[in-house]
Amino acid sequence: MSTPARLCFLSALVCFAVLAGACQPEPASSRDAAAQAQDAETYGAPVDAASARTVAEVAAKPSKLDDTTVTVQGRISTVCQKKGCWLALDTGTAPPIRVLVPRTDDGYDFTVPTTLSGRATVTGTLQTVEFDAATQKHLAEDGAPPAPAQEVQIAATGIRVVPDA
Repeated sequence: MSTPARLCFLSALVCFAVLAGACQPEPASSRDAAAQAQDAETYGAPVDAASARTVAEVAAKPSKLDDTTVTVQGRISTVCQKKGCWLALDTGTAPPIRVLVPRTDDGYDFTVPTTLSGRATVTGTLQTVEFDAATQKHLAEDGAPPAPAQEVQIAATGIRVVPDA
């Protein structure tokens, strides 16, 4: 093969390699994250995830946020097994924060599937409540772990969930 032919062949080979590399699919992790974000479900009002605090941050000092509107993000640990009228967010070390669906005269504003799992972003009013024995028993019947005498709750206006893959 002559020198000009070799140069032409090598140039074509380099161009092919560059084009082949440019046509590679994006890494699976980026594609999976984008697909999961598209699969997000919203229950109730829309939720602005950009302003969310971590559930651990809120659980560390809930009294500073009592009776205020918060947006919190965390992993779902438990869901009401009877009606989907509450879910709990895992805080890591503190007791979970329970997210309640507001009641109306006709039932609930919205409910969530009892099989719901994944990362939730929740907007609502934070409050610390005291439980009597009857409420603790009711929560146990709904599938909750034993409830403490005091709990941090959020009365949700909206819940956005990115399901587990």
